[in-house]
Amino acid sequence: MNIKAIALAFLLGLSAPAITEIAFSTASVSAMPTDFPAPEGAFIDKSGQWVVKLNLDEFGAYTYEAQNRKTGNSLTLKKYTISGNKQRYTYTFKNGDYKYIIAYRPNDSQYIRLTVIDPEGDEILNRLMEKVGNDWDV
Repeated sequence: MNIKAIALAFLLGLSAPAITEIAFSTASVSAMPTDFPAPEGAFIDKSGQWVVKLNLDEFGAYTYEAQNRKTGNSLTLKKYTISGNKQRYTYTFKNGDYKYIIAYRPNDSQYIRLTVIDPEGDEILNRLMEKVGNDWDV
């Protein structure tokens, strides 16, 4: 028997589950938890200036896309945190030190509230937005 080969096989056998765990856990960090309902679709504010599209893809990645229809400026964000309870959830996306907070009540699923907080902690935008479809064609 080759002791070196047995020792190598033993070490590889012990390390394989750890390597597999590391590979799978990093991929699942960005996935949406299944116990949080996520608003999806295109939402627009009363003035028609701001459009927000929220999308949950088949891999569980949740994306915030926004457009200022007056200026044409747009923004796409993918990193977020979830908080809240069954009555009201908040999804906070970050762009540098700016926070884009989506407040969502599942029992009123046609509306979201978008709040933008600047780096100093001041609220610079607060809009109630109504769902108008599933894509930008609003």
